[in-house]
Amino acid sequence: MTITKRKKSFIHYFPVYGCISTALIYAAVGVIALLSFFKVRDGGADESSMLALVNDYLVGKIFIYVILTGTLCYVIWRFYEAFTDPYRYGSHASGIAKRIGVCLSTLADIMIAYTAIRVLFHAGNIMLNGEPREEQQRVASILQEPWGNEIIILFGFLIIVTAITQFLYGVTKGYKERIDIDHYSKAFKIFTTIMAWSGFIARGVIIGIIGFFMIKSGITENAKLVVNTDKAFDFIGDHVGHIYFIIVAFGTICYGVFMFILGVAYDTDRD
Repeated sequence: MTITKRKKSFIHYFPVYGCISTALIYAAVGVIALLSFFKVRDGGADESSMLALVNDYLVGKIFIYVILTGTLCYVIWRFYEAFTDPYRYGSHASGIAKRIGVCLSTLADIMIAYTAIRVLFHAGNIMLNGEPREEQQRVASILQEPWGNEIIILFGFLIIVTAITQFLYGVTKGYKERIDIDHYSKAFKIFTTIMAWSGFIARGVIIGIIGFFMIKSGITENAKLVVNTDKAFDFIGDHVGHIYFIIVAFGTICYGVFMFILGVAYDTDRD
């Protein structure tokens, strides 16, 4: 009996491009974090600073366009995935929760796309050394509005939920339904598991710290408490320990490696 393989539509290639773009940016952030730790460069271990740094060069601008289009492709795919349910989560309570989690997981990607657009059009006040000045100014303006602190607290809560989702996704191996590596060697599967486990936990830690300080800034109505990825790394190094800084930085690089593997072996319809 001949099995006819279904032809995939163009949107099924979006996550491939998106994952590889995500891999590039987080591997770069992890490397910059380590360079910052070893005093090779002064800060800048966050997505916006890294993009602003390379924007002065033609190759850098091309890199930013690659990141921007790839990130937008991934965001579109994740919403398409949540609504069409190719992994058959269903419409019961747990299925709906998983599909909402898929949408929430795009928050970081949406912010990267937003930052890339601002960098390309020289909008805002993005600091090359990683200072979250623009983020703090944005939060300060929201805090001046009616219900501003509640909005910031809510946004911080959503970031915390995203962080928890990252933890669970890595620890429970929720990514396995999206990656087709059954035909690879056992050693490669183990390597992929290590990269995923390390990467999702590292991303969960960084996102969780950002969410915590976002909530704290809303409660205290103090925008200066807002941190970005770079300052989340600094918090770990200054208040938790240098060894944990290095572990999370390596974990961020692992996340980049895993996302590249996921892009290459993405199973868009669980077939």
